Amino acid sequence: DALEQGECVVIYPEGTVTADPDTWPMTPRPGAARLALASGAPVIPVGQWGANLVMPGKHPGWPKLRPRRTVGFRTGAPVDLDDLRGRTDPEAEVQAGVRIMAAVTALVAELRQEPAPAEVYDIRVGRRVPRLDAR
Repeated sequence: DALEQGECVVIYPEGTVTADPDTWPMTPRPGAARLALASGAPVIPVGQWGANLVMPGKHPGWPKLRPRRTVGFRTGAPVDLDDLRGRTDPEAEVQAGVRIMAAVTALVAELRQEPAPAEVYDIRVGRRVPRLDAR
């Protein structure tokens, strides 16, 4: 409903806090891609870095407020999904998700000022796997 009304909807495409040992973005869940393809809404990728130094991640605990940390955010250009719009097949959702996460990962790499790893962490198998082509 919110997308139909032109509202901004924020979705973390991974569906959880990263489990990657080096805190890089992981493989996506299909929800963000599915909504984008069905609604035609643009996907504006946002990368962030530094919250992992403050928040405990997957383990409950108190934020680490000292020493003071910097949390950075960077937004990118809309992800090009035009060739996939209107499709509802799983392959289109996978390809859209890969493109979305490639854009997010590139922004995180800029913020971290280091290249992203060649492989991406897949929480379903508990290790890094080859990245899919983001075409």
